[in-house]
Amino acid sequence: MNSGAAMMPMPWPRPGPDRVPKLRTARSSPTIKRMRRSRMLGWDRNPLRRRIDRVEAAVVAGLIAVFLISAPVLGAAAGHWIGSAGMREQRAEMAWRLVPATVQGSAQGQIPSGPPGTVWLPARWTAPDGQARRGWIPVTPGDAAGGSVRVWITPSGSLTRPPLRHSQVQAHTALAEWLTALVLGLLLCLAVGVERVLFARRRLADWNRAWRVAEPRWTRQR
Repeated sequence: MNSGAAMMPMPWPRPGPDRVPKLRTARSSPTIKRMRRSRMLGWDRNPLRRRIDRVEAAVVAGLIAVFLISAPVLGAAAGHWIGSAGMREQRAEMAWRLVPATVQGSAQGQIPSGPPGTVWLPARWTAPDGQARRGWIPVTPGDAAGGSVRVWITPSGSLTRPPLRHSQVQAHTALAEWLTALVLGLLLCLAVGVERVLFARRRLADWNRAWRVAEPRWTRQR
């Protein structure tokens, strides 16, 4: 082996994206974020905070506690009330019937005027008491005069919408729960905003009062 020969460099692997260490900055530290949120809400132990600052922080903490406790309770109550109302409506709609109705007009050339893709045409059906009833029903343009369309009617023979399904009751219940929590959160946010304004005015009044006391002494020293 020739000691004077130049040594070949070792083929070290190039640093790829997965080899570069990720440095955590001070701003991304969870501890720093928690400290910043505590300072913003006034929950830190800063000795420079005045009594009004601690009172304001306590009010904010109380409002947050009210939301965390009340939102599940009020949401469950609203959901139970809507769910009970939906089940009562379902029981009342059990008497509705799906009957055939005879179309008495032609849908050809009619301009859609009902739900998407339908037109309103006169029709005739038979009520549960055997009497013939007439009215306007939505039909598709393909329905010809004399054709049969099934419609929902009440025990008195009047047209009505389709009965409420169980999935719809569940959707209404969930929506009521979420809306209750949302409205409660908005009200508490409004309360926090009003509280901030009131405490800011009180803080400014205290500062002006302290300045009126300190201004003469500060002026004499100059």
